[in-house]
Parts: sequence; structure tokens; C-alpha cells
Amino acid sequence: KRIMMEAKKLAVDVERIHQLNSLLRPFIKRPSVGDTITFEQYRILHELVAEKISTSELSRRLNVGQSMVSIQISRLLNGGFIKDETLPTDRRYHVFQITTQGRRVEEHVNDALEVELPELMKQVNTILK
Repeated sequence: KRIMMEAKKLAVDVERIHQLNSLLRPFIKRPSVGDTITFEQYRILHELVAEKISTSELSRRLNVGQSMVSIQISRLLNGGFIKDETLPTDRRYHVFQITTQGRRVEEHVNDALEVELPELMKQVNTILK
């Protein structure tokens, strides 16, 4: 009987995870309105607003692998949203800095999140109840 109850609880938890995934996937994966960045790229821009940061530090702060950060950094560099800077003391060490274009995009996404996030959180809370 205990095993049956645990199996039912697991089924409910799996269904909740599925519902959360369905709700969050379009929000996280869609390009931001009016520009060409993904949510992952926005997270990088958001970190770079305050300071220049290396790939390894971005990886640590965002809790994602360095290879994912490197791919997104490359795309942001190609789009002109960030620029690469090497340290004069060690040409192998790179830090990244947000550009004026990147700052505009980051502010635009911040504004969109302020509008969309409260409704998204209501939906998440409904699923978790």
C-alpha cells in the first residue's frame, strides 16, 4: 500500500514538472521581443551591465557549463551586443563588456520581464499548489 501511495505521489510530481516545463519553455526559449537574443543571452548581458566578466566567472554565476557560455558569448560578440577585451598583463585572459547596443537590448528585455513575469509566476504558483 505504501509503495502504491509513493507511486501516485511520484506521478503527480512528474505531471507538475511536465506542466512547469510546458509553461516555461516558450518563455525561456523565445527570442526577446524586438531583438535577436535568447533568454540565455539576456542573462549574460544582465551580468555584464555592472562589470566586465570572464567566461569562467559567467559560467559560475549562471550555474551553466563554460561551453554553453562560450557559444552564447560568440553569438553576442557577432551581434555587436558585447565586446571582448584582453588584459594587457595577460593576453590569454579575456573579459567581456556590454556595448551600447547590448545595454539597450538588456533594458528592453528588463521592461518586458517586468510586465510578463508576475503573470508567469501566478501560473507557476497555480501548478505548484
